[in-house]
Amino acid sequence: MQENPDEQSLNRRVKRNTLLFLIAALAISLRLGSVEVVAGVALGGVLAILNQRLLEGGIRSLLSQVVASDTGSVPAWPASKLMVRYLIVALCFGIALLTGLFHPVGMAIGFASFVGGVMIEAGYQIYLVLTPNGSE
Repeated sequence: MQENPDEQSLNRRVKRNTLLFLIAALAISLRLGSVEVVAGVALGGVLAILNQRLLEGGIRSLLSQVVASDTGSVPAWPASKLMVRYLIVALCFGIALLTGLFHPVGMAIGFASFVGGVMIEAGYQIYLVLTPNGSE
């Protein structure tokens, strides 16, 4: 399944905004937080990006298999890989918390970087709606 140019552009902007949010969160935590908070933001951000890539790849694989099959049913193993993704992320968070080297709030902020990227895109879309077409 091919994405149209508008979807590709949106995906690029959301990924860029996610990285911008993560960089801003890291910069703020470097200035105001402890080493554990900075490490937590970094780990949470890496896990958020990993989670997003695993989700995109899993959904793409799952949909291609469903489209290719005659029955239209969802195969068990590709569907279960989407759930394994949760276990991998939860295991990483659990190990990080047990070590005590990562602050839980920092990890939450880093993991929410995708949400921050989407909110930046939402603000951009609101700006486009409110701006007259001739002023750009």
